[in-house]
This record gives sequence, C-alpha cells and structure tokens, in this order.
Amino acid sequence: MNGIIDRCRLFDRWAGSYDNEVRSDAGFPFAGYDHVLEEIVRLTDVESGMRVLDLGTGTGNLAARFAALGCEVLGIDFSPKMLAAAQRKVPDARFVYSGLTNRLDFLHGKRFNLIVSAYVFHEFDLSTKISILTRLSRDRLTKRGRMVIGDIAFPTVKGREEAHRRWAAQWDEEEHYWAADEAIVACEEAGLHVRYVQVSSCGGVFSI
Repeated sequence: MNGIIDRCRLFDRWAGSYDNEVRSDAGFPFAGYDHVLEEIVRLTDVESGMRVLDLGTGTGNLAARFAALGCEVLGIDFSPKMLAAAQRKVPDARFVYSGLTNRLDFLHGKRFNLIVSAYVFHEFDLSTKISILTRLSRDRLTKRGRMVIGDIAFPTVKGREEAHRRWAAQWDEEEHYWAADEAIVACEEAGLHVRYVQVSSCGGVFSI
C-alpha cells in the first residue's frame, strides 16, 4: 500500500512538468513520445462517436486526440493532479480517479469500442499486465472492440537487456519495460491476439 501511495505522490508532483518533460527529452525513456501516441490512434481505426476508455490518462494527451476526433472519452488515473490537468486540457471528456488494477465497478457494465493507454503499463510486471488486459478484454470491450497500448518497449528480451546496459543511468529498476517477444507469447497463452509495432528506440505499440 505504501508503494502505491508513494507512486501517486510522485505523479502528483510530476503533473505540472510532465508535458514538457516527455516532449523535450529526445532520449530514453520518452524518445518518440508523440509518434507513439499518433501510432496508437492510427491502429485503432477510430471513428467519430466511438466510446474510448483511456487507462492511466495522465495529463490527457492521448484522451485529447480521441476527443478531437469526436469520441466519447473516459479517462482514469490514480493521480488527482494529473486528472485535474487532463480535465483542463480536455473539458469534453470525463475523468475518474481509479487505479488500473481496480475492477472499475463504477462503470456498471459499460463497454467500450476502444481501450487505449500510453506510457502506463510499465508500472506492472508481465503477469499483472496480462491479468489487466485479459480482464478488460472480457469485461469492458464490445464484441468488435480492440485494445491498443503504447509504452516503453523493445522488440525482444535481448534488445531490452542491451537497452538496460545502454541507458543504465536512466533505467528505473522498479519499472517493468516490455519485451514484445515475451509479451506476445504471454498474451497468446491468455487468448489475446497481438500485433506489435516498434515506433522509436524505446517505444512501441501493441494492438490487441
């Protein structure tokens, strides 16, 4: 519990500078940040009027893209200050305080055409990632819906190990960056069909 509280406080403190930091840093871990968000939108085949659930919405950068395309957007996050920034940025969207591991019972059975997320799932180890994705796919997607997840990611476990050595000074040992080869196997074993696109040196997108 203390770990969750500490992470929440960290993101609350980060809310005011987050947008500048993710766009000004050309290196690890946010290289290609805007390109990753653009690829998420592209891979959703989004249409106006779709219902979109944005997981870990942060300051609303991804939510803003879908709202601008005429979607009904609901963003969730566990940082009140991030949520406040998102609401200011995207006043037409709805934002709710919640963690990703929660059951989201406040949705009362509501389903979404799209479930998206950017730079959030690295907070969880692989088994927790798969558990969240499986539950959301089962409980929150429409029949033809899809999930598209962009994050700090590498094509292979070996590639991740090489990146760890390359960016050792910036690497957060408490975070769990994706390796697409192991993630795809784990997703397939859970019944989730996945495609992966590498967007930048340390960013990629999973379409599920």
